[in-house]
Amino acid sequence: MEEISIQEDFVFGSVMSNKHLCQHLIQIILPELRIERIEFPTLQKAVQENTISRGVRFDVYTKDQDGVVYEIDMQVRHTRGLPQRVRYYQGRIDGDMLRHGQPYAKLRQSYVIFICPSDPYDKGLHKYEFRNYCSQDKALAMGDGRTAIFLNTKGTVNDVDQDLCNFLEYVDNKNVKDDHYVDELRDYINVLSKDTEWRKEYMDNKTHMMFHDEDIRAEGRMEGQAMTIKKTVTMLKLMDVPDAEIAQKIQQTFGLSDRETADLISTR
Repeated sequence: MEEISIQEDFVFGSVMSNKHLCQHLIQIILPELRIERIEFPTLQKAVQENTISRGVRFDVYTKDQDGVVYEIDMQVRHTRGLPQRVRYYQGRIDGDMLRHGQPYAKLRQSYVIFICPSDPYDKGLHKYEFRNYCSQDKALAMGDGRTAIFLNTKGTVNDVDQDLCNFLEYVDNKNVKDDHYVDELRDYINVLSKDTEWRKEYMDNKTHMMFHDEDIRAEGRMEGQAMTIKKTVTMLKLMDVPDAEIAQKIQQTFGLSDRETADLISTR
């Protein structure tokens, strides 16, 4: 099996289920905070208000000793509309945090943290941190307790400490040496990869995401649907997914005819 990357949602969530590894990551992202403990991270936490509004599924969701909420998402597959995605996530977190009838002052601080494979603002920063300030007086903070952070694995500016820089380079699949935390992450993934049940869940998840990802479908429209499908079919064949199952999935997902599907499945 090829080396497993922490960039993948399922892998990242599995690693962050380790309370120590998750707390350490939050601490190196926010070194100015004193995080004494966190709850056991909730992975793939789903928030759905009703059957009409769009739900959201957070990769990692946890709280510290003061009730501050931290939501961390690996945004490798979802790179469009990130600011709007943050806005939506923050609203969902607030709705989940405040019970009916409670005063708004009960809302705790929250951090939405996106780990991105490219620079979302093209400024070369490793870390873009946003809070609400007054336009007329930037020294005046709104004080609503919400913070949005975009971490950029392609950063070039010397704006973060070495621990965070090393983590981001590791996420970017670079060979990071002499870093204790990165070594811990590698070792944990190595242990997971030897677990038969976890490997099965990993491969099932990888197959599922190929056919249920809005960015993959959008890429098909923009860059040539046929090429996208051929790459997907090739990968599924390498995973020994039966041709009949591949045909059914791509036909349902991309709306192809029987003939078009058969031509793609037979492509070598």
